[in-house]
Amino acid sequence: MKRIIVFFLVLVAVSTALIASPTLSSLFPSFSESKLDQLREGTTFEAYTCYGQKTADLAPLGSLGKDIALKGDILYNGFSIAALSFIPYPEKYAEMSEEERRVAIFNLIRSFSTQKGTTYISHLAGDKPTVLIEDAYMVSDPDSYKSRIDDPVSTEVPDHYRCYCYQKDNRFGKNIYSVDYTIKDGDFLMDINNYTRMSYLVVTCVEKGALHMYLEIIETDEGFVLFTMALIRDREPEVRILFITVDLPSAFMRRITALKDWLTIQVNK
Repeated sequence: MKRIIVFFLVLVAVSTALIASPTLSSLFPSFSESKLDQLREGTTFEAYTCYGQKTADLAPLGSLGKDIALKGDILYNGFSIAALSFIPYPEKYAEMSEEERRVAIFNLIRSFSTQKGTTYISHLAGDKPTVLIEDAYMVSDPDSYKSRIDDPVSTEVPDHYRCYCYQKDNRFGKNIYSVDYTIKDGDFLMDINNYTRMSYLVVTCVEKGALHMYLEIIETDEGFVLFTMALIRDREPEVRILFITVDLPSAFMRRITALKDWLTIQVNK
């Protein structure tokens, strides 16, 4: 009888360990304690493959984004960029159960209408905050900007989900994106793919389907880890338009930073 009880207690302990939220040190075993402290204190780390850096060095160990980053680092024709940051749990999230947090995050990352008015630091505006997303909402038909629907609200979190959203970008204009969600326990991955070609001053910068922007959110014991990434195929880092040079790595780093800032604002509301 005693052996059965001991076996049961060990089984419970192992099961609890398996479902417990990971720690920052377990997700980033190569980070020094000093670097982990910088992450906790609000530092955002960046990587650009076009500058010889590896995005996989910033991807959480064992995460959905890690495999994508490893593939992006060996992309033959194109480039990828990535950023890593951290959001400590606000009081309302700290008081939630893990399941309640997952439902809340799933609904939050589908609230596309709240992206309207998202700002970024614009070099053309003199390194001042400028509205990046002039409008945003979910659509039911990816071939129609006018098929607007309300942000969905769910009480459960599926393993996979797909939807389409519209964005009016202050540089790349009006575009439709497909958004695929993959959820594995406390690991949420958004894959944002351009359903329409992206242009600047009527010149195509990114062909249809060539851009993937990723937003990954991982529940930890202290807060949310955010791993954001953009991967662009079949495109050189710079595009010449008349007398203007569009630096795509910089442009999309500002966009994934805006995604991170948007999520941070929504979590802390």
